[in-house]
Amino acid sequence: MKGKFFTAAVVIAIAAFPVLANVSFESLDLNGEDQLLFTAKHEIPGTPVYQSLFMTRLGKNKTEDSPKIMTCFPEQMELLNGGKTLQLRNRYGTAWYDTNSRSLSWITSANRIPVEYTHTGVVSESPDGKWICFVRQTKNALGQLVLQNVLTQEQQVIVESTAFSYEKVPVKWAKDSACFLYEKNTSVYFLTPDAAFKNVQLPEEYRKIGKGTISCVEWTDRNELLYIDSDIIYRIRENELYTRGLYAALVGSGTIVGRLPAKFSPLRDRFWVSPDGQNLVLVTGDNLVSFYSIVTTGYDFVKINSIFPLNTIKGSPLDFDVYWTSEKKPVMWIALLNYSSGRKSSSVYRIGSSMELLLDVMSSAKPQLSPDKKQVAFTGGNSIYVYDVDSWKQVNRLSGESVISFVWASPSVLYVGGSKSVRLWNTDPLSASESVLFLTSVDEAYWSGGRVVARYGSENNYYAYDPLKNVWNKMSSQPEAELLHSEKNGRFRVFTGSAQNKRYRNAIYVRSLSRNVITYPVFPETDLVTPAPKKVAFAFDAMDNAEGLARVLYVIDEFDVPATFFLNGEFIRRYPTETNQIVSSGAECASSFYSTADLTEKHFVIDENFIKRGLARNEDEFFAATKHELSLLWHAPWYKDTPLMKRSGSDAGYRYVSAFTKYSDTSSFEGSARNVKTPYYDAGQIIDLLVGSLTDGMVIPVNVGKGYGTRQDYLFEKLDLLVSAILDSGYEIVSLREVVEE
Repeated sequence: MKGKFFTAAVVIAIAAFPVLANVSFESLDLNGEDQLLFTAKHEIPGTPVYQSLFMTRLGKNKTEDSPKIMTCFPEQMELLNGGKTLQLRNRYGTAWYDTNSRSLSWITSANRIPVEYTHTGVVSESPDGKWICFVRQTKNALGQLVLQNVLTQEQQVIVESTAFSYEKVPVKWAKDSACFLYEKNTSVYFLTPDAAFKNVQLPEEYRKIGKGTISCVEWTDRNELLYIDSDIIYRIRENELYTRGLYAALVGSGTIVGRLPAKFSPLRDRFWVSPDGQNLVLVTGDNLVSFYSIVTTGYDFVKINSIFPLNTIKGSPLDFDVYWTSEKKPVMWIALLNYSSGRKSSSVYRIGSSMELLLDVMSSAKPQLSPDKKQVAFTGGNSIYVYDVDSWKQVNRLSGESVISFVWASPSVLYVGGSKSVRLWNTDPLSASESVLFLTSVDEAYWSGGRVVARYGSENNYYAYDPLKNVWNKMSSQPEAELLHSEKNGRFRVFTGSAQNKRYRNAIYVRSLSRNVITYPVFPETDLVTPAPKKVAFAFDAMDNAEGLARVLYVIDEFDVPATFFLNGEFIRRYPTETNQIVSSGAECASSFYSTADLTEKHFVIDENFIKRGLARNEDEFFAATKHELSLLWHAPWYKDTPLMKRSGSDAGYRYVSAFTKYSDTSSFEGSARNVKTPYYDAGQIIDLLVGSLTDGMVIPVNVGKGYGTRQDYLFEKLDLLVSAILDSGYEIVSLREVVEE
C-alpha cells in the first residue's frame, strides 16, 4: 500500500456521507511521459482548507492508473509504537511516518476523491502508543467504543452504544498503559487491553469502578485512581482494581480519602489531580473553580485552599485544562469565547491565594504537556509556543505557517503539522532547529527534469518529491530552468471545465490530439448530472438563559454556519454582555418579542397594538444595550402564534418566521411524566428525528439556553453533530433570510 491512494475504506473515526462539497481541481502540469500532476482543493465546513497533490498517467480513453497522493495533511496526529510511528489522519485516510526509515505510507485510504462531508474525529492513544481507542459513529450522536491494537490493526468493540463526539473519547489511560477506564450506562469500568484481546478478561460486572461518567475518575502519576462518588473521594491502586471489582460488595469502591464540601455532578463538573494525588482542582458548572488538598484518610472534608467564581474572565468558558508545577501548584488554561470579539481565545491563570492572569492567547488549539511535564506547547496565530510550566515564561517559538496539529516526540522535540508541511522542531533554545519532513499541501507543483518540484512558503525554498519514501527533500539549489505549467504534450491536452456533478466546482478533462479526437474526464463521477442541494436554515433563540450561547457561537464560527439569533427582551435585560457578544460575532439579530410569555394562553387578551408595542419595546431594549438595530424578522415566544399576531407584525414592517418545532429540547423528565403528549427526547434522539424530517426550506430552531425542569442534555451541547448530520444528509445550510425570502 506504500504511496498508493485509491486502495481501501477509511476506518478510524471519520464520518463520511453524501453532501455538497466544494471540491476544485487546479495546478495542472503534464509531462512528456503522459504523467499529470494536479491538486484537489477541499473547502468543507468545520475542517481546514487545503490542496492535496496527485499524480496519474493518461491513457487513450481513460487514465491508466489510480491517482497517487503525494501530500499528507495533518488534520489529526498521534505518536504510536513507542515513538517509532507518527500517525496522520485526514479525509483521505490514515498514513504512518516511520521515524527510523523517514518514509511515509498510507495504511488506509479512500477509494476515490472524498466529496462527501468528512470530519476527522479524535482518538485516545495509550501512553506507550500500542493501543488506540475511538468511537466509531453508528448514528448521528452515538457510536461504538472500539479498542484497536496498533501493530496488528485488530479491533474489539468495548461498548456497543456510547456518546459520539468530535472532541473527546470517553476513556482515560493509566500512566503505564496497562489498563484504561471507560464509561457505560452511567457507570465507570476498567479494562486491560492485553487481556481483552486474549479473551481472558473478567466479566464486565467484576470490572466496575462505580456509578458516574468518565469525569468522575482521574489517574495519578503513581498509577493510582481517584474516583468521586457524590461528595466522597476514593483512592484505588491499579494493582487493586481486580480485587476491588470482585469484592466491591464487601470492601466498597476503594479507600476513602476525603469528602467534598458539595456533591460532584458527573454530567456538569470536572476535576484534575496533581501527580502525587494530594491536590485537586474542581470546576463546578463552568462558573466556579475550587482548589483543594487531601490531608487525611477518611470522611474528613478536604482542605479548601481557594475558591473563585469565574465572573472576571474575558469571555464565556468553552473548555478547561490544568497543569501542575513542580511545587504542586495548579495552572489553569481556560478556552473561552471572547466577549469583545465574539471569537475563540484562551486565558491562563495561576491558582493560589488568587487567580493570577498569566497570558491571553487568540485562537489557540488545545495545549499539550511535554512527556516530562515541565513544558507545555500551544498555538497562537501562525506560531506554536513552548512555555515553562513553573515560571510560565516562553521557552521558544516556531512560526512560518498555520499549525493544524502537533505532538511531542520527546521532552524537547515536537512534530508540528502545519498548513504546508510537517516539521521536526527541537525546542531547546541552545540547540534549536527545524527540518521539513514532508509537505502537507501545495499551491503549485511542477515537473522539472523528471522530478516533481514544489516551492515551499514565501521564500524561494524548493522541495523535490521522493517517490520511494513518499516524502519531500529540500533542494540544495533552485531549479535551473524556470518552472512553468504545461497543459499539453504531443498526444494530450488537459484542461479544467464545468462539472455536471454539483459536488464539484470543476472537472479535469483530457483531450487526445491524435486523428481520433476523444475527450474524457479524469474522474468520471465529475460528469454525472446531480440536482442542486436542498436548503435548510437555523433560527437560534435567546429566550431567558445564556448557558449554551458560547457553545453555539463557537460551532457556527467553526462550521461557518449562517446564523440568525432571535432575541427576547428578557434575555437582553438579563444578559447585556452576551447580547453584545452575539452582535460582535456578526450574526443577524432579530426579535422574539419583549416577553417570554406564551401569548396564545387564554388569560392574555392580545390586540394589534399590543403586538406592535411589544416589538417596538424590544427594538428599544436591543438598541440601548448594543447601539445596533434589530432586523425586521420576528416570531412569537415559543413559536406559538395566531393570525392576528402575524398580521400585526406585518403591519409594523416585520416578516414572520415559522420553524419546525415538533422535536425540541424544551421538554423535561418531569413535564413528560405529567403529559404523555410531550415525550422526552435526548439531544441525540432529537438530532435523528430532525434529520429524518428534513424538507427543503425548513427552519430548525435551537435554544441557546437551558429550559425549566430536568434534562440529561441539550441540543446546543451537540450542535456540531446536528450541523454535521444535516450536511451528511445532502442538505445545504443557508442563511435564514435566503429561506424566508424564497
